[in-house]
Amino acid sequence: MISTENWKYFPARKLVEIDLAGTKFYLDLRLWECRDVNDFSNKFSIDDLYDHPCGGFICCFDLKAKNLFQGTKEEFELRKHELKIVRLPSIKKIDPVGYRALQGMHPRKERTPLIEKKRLRKSKGKRL
Repeated sequence: MISTENWKYFPARKLVEIDLAGTKFYLDLRLWECRDVNDFSNKFSIDDLYDHPCGGFICCFDLKAKNLFQGTKEEFELRKHELKIVRLPSIKKIDPVGYRALQGMHPRKERTPLIEKKRLRKSKGKRL
């Protein structure tokens, strides 16, 4: 089970949307699942995705059921035309803010614009 202790430090935000073969899903790292944007009962666990050797994830998506394919190798061979292999980038790339929360890090502070930094540097050497 994922610890949600660190999530209290992160402000509420819109969940990241990912597209799997034309179906949009919300990526919810706190619950460790993907939910269909239009039908929340259509969901799957991130644990159901396979790690790709070059990084990220890979899955077999069922275009008819609009969810991950759940079947045998024989069923896969029979339904190849209804299935699509989808590759996703790593969680860190898809949702960097959610990834920081999962790792127990605090949210990043907003950076000062470069113009204000230059003004601050110039004012340090001046006497009042």
